[in-house]
Amino acid sequence: MEYALALGFGSFLLASLAVGVRLLLLARRTGQIPELLIGVGVLGIGPLGFGLSTIAALSGRSTILGATLIGCSFLALFIGAASQYLFAWYVFRIRDAWARHLCFAAVLLLAASYAGDILENGLINRNRGGVWFWLGMALRVGVLGWNAGESFAYWARMRRRLRIGLADPVVTDRFLLWGMGSGAAFLGSLIGAVVIALTDFSTSRSPVMGLVLSAHGAVAAVAMWLAFLPPARYRHWIEERSRERDVAVSSDSP
Repeated sequence: MEYALALGFGSFLLASLAVGVRLLLLARRTGQIPELLIGVGVLGIGPLGFGLSTIAALSGRSTILGATLIGCSFLALFIGAASQYLFAWYVFRIRDAWARHLCFAAVLLLAASYAGDILENGLINRNRGGVWFWLGMALRVGVLGWNAGESFAYWARMRRRLRIGLADPVVTDRFLLWGMGSGAAFLGSLIGAVVIALTDFSTSRSPVMGLVLSAHGAVAAVAMWLAFLPPARYRHWIEERSRERDVAVSSDSP
């Protein structure tokens, strides 16, 4: 049981670290905003936000070290989630006024939720719960769902273009993978939030709950890895599959 938990959470953290660093290096080289936003988002939510909060829990929440780690994890989670909102708006909905308003309102509410959570629950011997805590949780879960929905919708459009030779198969597959990774993270986070709310945190350390979250984390890790760090063999397989479909379509045409 413990090995399965470590495998799921560990793979998610390692994949997030590798993907985030690679994207930041790519953004530095190309100057592209999407790579920068998603790199910061992945690093902030994954190895920095979640990783620091895990270390804080292990170090003891009553210590100054634990409080410092929790404060740093709050900052990382805020920056990561804000970057994810900006990414969803900038990449998928930059021309839509409603998406711009939603994005910036969410970022402001995120900042308010963390400030309110610290004032309400503190950093040393902190309690969990209250309006600000759950507002921050809802906003972090929501941005994962937004990214997943937009990615799947864009993948569907790219598939139609791919059939007539107007899209690249590897890029098309990347939107599918990003949707799967964001979707797995969304479902895992949503399940965790609902169970915690219904049980008043009494099952937050349950082995079964840990396995469920670990499984979603592992799926998200694999999807992120294949989307942004695809092995040459995987890229070749995607391209070959696309060519085979093109041949099949051509042979069926009158």
